[in-house]
Formats: sequence, C-alpha cells, structure tokens
Amino acid sequence: MTPSTKLTSIHWWRVTFLALLMLGLAVLWVLPAGSVVWATPKQSPLRQTIPTVTPTPFPDWIWVAQAGGNPVDYAPSGMPDFDQKQSDWHDPAWPVAWTHCGPLAVADVLWWLDSASEPGSTAPPEVSDGHSLLTSFGTWDDHDIQNVIPLVNELASCLDTNGVRTGSEHLGTDVSDLASALRTYLADKDLQESYDVTMTALPSFEQLLTWVQGGDVVVLLLGFWEWQGDRWVYLGGHYVAVAGAEPVNRFVAISDPFRDAFEAGQVTTGRSPVPHPYPHEADVHNDAQYVSQDAYRVVETEGPGGTWALGDYVPAYEDMQNFTGQNLALAFESYGDDYGGGSDIAAKVGYAIVVCRRRYTLYLPIILKGAR
Repeated sequence: MTPSTKLTSIHWWRVTFLALLMLGLAVLWVLPAGSVVWATPKQSPLRQTIPTVTPTPFPDWIWVAQAGGNPVDYAPSGMPDFDQKQSDWHDPAWPVAWTHCGPLAVADVLWWLDSASEPGSTAPPEVSDGHSLLTSFGTWDDHDIQNVIPLVNELASCLDTNGVRTGSEHLGTDVSDLASALRTYLADKDLQESYDVTMTALPSFEQLLTWVQGGDVVVLLLGFWEWQGDRWVYLGGHYVAVAGAEPVNRFVAISDPFRDAFEAGQVTTGRSPVPHPYPHEADVHNDAQYVSQDAYRVVETEGPGGTWALGDYVPAYEDMQNFTGQNLALAFESYGDDYGGGSDIAAKVGYAIVVCRRRYTLYLPIILKGAR
C-alpha cells in the first residue's frame, strides 16, 4: 500500500466514524424526552442481549410550582391547600354545611401569585411583604399562618359568599359575580394593571393545560350532576384550585378545600411534598407547606354542565350533601332538582376563573430611511 493510499484509507475511516457518530446523536435528539427509558431485561449468563428502547407511559406532570417558580415567600409546595372546615364558615340558616370553598380556592391562588411576585426571600414568621396582592391583618407577615382566616373572611365579603355583603339569598358563592369581584379586589390593591381576570364557561381540558403551562392560576367550579335514567339533574357546585395537570394520561390535580383525598388514601395519585401526620385538624394546612394535591383522571361526559369531569370524584353521595344547593350557576338553574337516590353523579367542570400576571410586549419601531 502506497503512502497516498494509506492516507486515503485513514481519511475515509474518519469520515465514516464521524458520520456514524452524528447519526447516533441525531437519533438521541429526536427521542421524546421523559417518555422513553432504557430497559435491559434480565439476562441469562449464557445469553447476553442488546439493551432495547422500551416506550414507557410516564406521567409528565406540570405543577404550578414548576410553571411559575418555587417561591420562598411563601408557597414551598406549590399551590396552597387551605381547608374550609374551620372558623365559622357556615351559612347561619344552614349551619350543618361548610360554605366557603369559593373564597378558600381564591385565597389559594392569590397566595400563590403573591408569593411568586415577592421580591425578597425572607420566609415567615419574619415579616417581609414586597408585593401588595396580599396584606397582613395584624403585626405578622402576610403569609403567616395567622393571616389565612382574616384573608378568607375579606374574600368572602368581596365575593359576597352567602350574601354576606349584599344580603342576597344564595348559598355559597355566585360564579356570575366572581370575576368582577376579583377585578374589584385587584383595583382596591392598586394592581388592576398587573393582573388579568377571565372566566370561561365549559372550558376544555386543552384550555386548562394552556393556562397551567403558561403559569396562570385557575379556580374551577365543579358542578355535581346526577344521571336519573332519562336526564341529568343539577345538584350543586364546589370550587377548587388547580395545582397541576398531566397531559399524557390526562390527569388534573386540585387543592380541594373540602377534602384531603390523597392524604386520606381516597385517590392513589397526587402530591404532598412535605410530610405531615394524617388525620389532622383543619387548620394544619394554614401552614402553606402542608398540602394534599389530589389527582383525578379526566373523563369525557355528555349532556349539560361540561364536556369533561373529574373521574371518581364522588365516591358516595354523603359527602355531596354538603354542596346540595350551594354555589349554583344561574346558567344551569333549569336543570336543578332533588337528589334521586342514585350513585351515578359526575363532577363536571362548568367554569374556570383564570388569574394571570399581565404580559407586556415591547414593540420596537422600524425606521426605514430612503436615499434620495
């Protein structure tokens, strides 16, 4: 072999090696991240096999904490999960029912937004309040445990829960007034230019994903609908805050003011990042690090009230008796009737109230100069 032939062989060997290397990197680049794992089956010592790529359905959760940052002050577990079974959060005419899920769910999302916008990094009990979405009702920090109950009471007045502000005869919180009441709340805090509030009737799951992925916070009004053989009957409603969503297997995780389903073992999917004993008193979750973010599979549904529901949210009607006649949406009033005694009850997603930080776009003028 002549020297020139030898150099040519080395040259082509290098070209071939680099081409194979680039091809391998290209294959790795196009593999979907997070959805494929390398699996090596158990092998006999007498027969070795080559590892194969095995698609594995792995949940790709989008948590509120991931979408908006993980603020130190003060929502270290993502969306808070305040409990409505405390204080005097009843209607005087119906003392057996807990009625403040509306202001509680709103308190969850506002607490999160205020935490995410806090410029400092000092956590309670030290006082540090650099954003006015929440304010302190005492000498403590705005995210102190002591601030939860007075905050919810202020929001109940703002949202006219149980007609406490206007004297209107309704149980719970009227969704038709909720968005405008939140805008009034923001204006009172001089933050009307910093946040947008929108309300969407019959939102799709895809819309919910878009909001969560964009870092927006969402309150859902669930409607409880019973199938009575030939028609859907509207029983009542319940507000929850969205804690996360999973697009592949179609799950939604909620901070539920009425239940701690994940902690209680009522659902197998969910999140409680900071361990704490269960069962516990209702005020334990006033410390925002303690949460039970309960996950339910999205189930498509027919009829009025929504196109999808939280699967298996209603294991027994006994729990739903708390919400019969509560938080009723006027649009569904014609479907209202008494409970028929069955177990076929769907928790349909009827409304989404979205609060987002206002985004500004900077437009730079393009100046064209023409030569004369």
